[in-house]
Amino acid sequence: MPDGVSYADMLVSDSTKTAYLESVANEGLVAAPDVSANLLTPPGGSKSASVAGMKYSISHVPFEPEAYPGITVPRDSIKDDGAIKDVPLGFTFNFYGVDYDKLNIYSNGFVKFGPYVDDKAGFFMGNFIPSTAEPKNIIAFAWTDWSPQKVDGGIRFETRGQAPNRRFVLQFNNVPAFSPPGLLMMQMVLFENTNEIVIYTNTMNVTNSSQRITQGIENADGTIAAFDTVQNPINGAVSNRVRNFFKLNNDAVRFAPPRPPVVTAPANISIQPANGSCLAASVNVGTATATDDIHVESIVGVRSDDPSLALDAPYPSGVTTITWTATDNDGMTDSEAQTVTVSDKESPLITAPLGIVADNDPHLPSAVVATGSPSAHDNCSDVVISSSRSDGALADAPFIVGVTTITWKATDASGNSSSAEQSITVRDVEAPTITVPDNFIVNATSITGGVVNYNIATHDNVGVVSIVCSKISGTGFPMGDTYVECTASDAAGNSVEGGFVVSVLNAQLQMQNLLDYLYGLGVPNGGTNPLANQVTAALNASVSDNHVACVKMNDFISMAAKKARDFPSGSINYMTDEANRIISVLGCSGSRSRG
Repeated sequence: MPDGVSYADMLVSDSTKTAYLESVANEGLVAAPDVSANLLTPPGGSKSASVAGMKYSISHVPFEPEAYPGITVPRDSIKDDGAIKDVPLGFTFNFYGVDYDKLNIYSNGFVKFGPYVDDKAGFFMGNFIPSTAEPKNIIAFAWTDWSPQKVDGGIRFETRGQAPNRRFVLQFNNVPAFSPPGLLMMQMVLFENTNEIVIYTNTMNVTNSSQRITQGIENADGTIAAFDTVQNPINGAVSNRVRNFFKLNNDAVRFAPPRPPVVTAPANISIQPANGSCLAASVNVGTATATDDIHVESIVGVRSDDPSLALDAPYPSGVTTITWTATDNDGMTDSEAQTVTVSDKESPLITAPLGIVADNDPHLPSAVVATGSPSAHDNCSDVVISSSRSDGALADAPFIVGVTTITWKATDASGNSSSAEQSITVRDVEAPTITVPDNFIVNATSITGGVVNYNIATHDNVGVVSIVCSKISGTGFPMGDTYVECTASDAAGNSVEGGFVVSVLNAQLQMQNLLDYLYGLGVPNGGTNPLANQVTAALNASVSDNHVACVKMNDFISMAAKKARDFPSGSINYMTDEANRIISVLGCSGSRSRG
């Protein structure tokens, strides 16, 4: 079964049904009334010569049922006096002017559109239509007390075909009556697009004359119904197929909804304003025509510019649509449009605001600028002013540093236009910022000094285009103090400067730092003094004799290796690296590695 389909059971005892049949056993059959089947009212109600709403036409068609539907409702799911709820149609079907995509199949011979309705009596009796009592909004193909739960494949359905010509096929297949013997073999077909209903009845045969049957359709509020007539098998009289006792064999009846009228509008008209005005007077728009399957009551034309204006009143510049609507006796309508185009050939005049020069907003690469508004004039009062910016931004967006052109355009309803330009110049008057290092010290790594690396940070509201320093990072710096001055500039020529001092330590200062480190270790004199003596001797000798200083620093390295057990872990390696660098700065011919 399709998703969403469920079952409902309305429990009605056999004794209740039997009592009902006995109560109507002597009731006379209902004769055909003297009003249209579409306008029937329940017995005892007043008859009306006209009722607003859809009126279906009824006709007999060839008996040509389709093949058995493919979906079989399981026998154990069918309930006596029950219903199969929310069965999908597979398309949209219009019934009495309302669209539906599913229906409810009641086991007692009818389908209902809209919400499922329960009934304590199980709807087992074929009742009058139209009637404001439930069930309403129904197609009764053989409404009486049937027992599809007693046979396999008693109820079958299927959606067939391709859009927009699909069909929903429902079949009651050899279903017995509650009061035997009796049998129903019926197929109902709902047609997409045409919204027609065809009921094919192979056999509908009940033998209990108290088991009354209804075949027909009824709208959602129970005020309108349509049904065929049948000849009574007892007395030969013609009566309605409404709460009557009758039989059908190889019967096919079609219920077709009314067709709306077809309206044809006059040809479209194109003219020019009179005497340079914005209006066109004395326009003969013509008259629409319409055809219908019954009778056209009225054809009315309504203007889009002002529905209260007469069709021969002056027409404004632009396109005015006249909607012609035809209405038939059923209240059904059809509409068709006619256009009256008044072509204005005169372009508007537009004057743009003066150009503007503004400074950037603080810390931003842009400025919010009040551009002003252009002035425009046209022979018609329907001028629309628009604008576009050369940067593609929205009209009220901030303007980026530089020159932005606004193109102002005036357009009238006929599409005539003219344009003018305004320039917005935003100057960048904000200098960049620069962050330089604090003064710092590095050790020389050679006799000439050392390579120094540093970082400069800059920022600008638009963007820094150049950073120039007096001494470039990653290059060699001489011994001593070097002042580095850096300048950052933006594209507008704004600049800022910053500076710092780099101190490159010579060999003597590095030896002094090595002594400070050595003494700071706190090693006993027996370990510290021999090493300190070598560095001190090298320091004193370096003033006049680098050769002696080199020998003493190499002696320091050799002695440090021998004294390693007296010093903290890692300290000997550190001091050896320091000594090797000092030897390089002294310009010695070689250095000694760690021992």
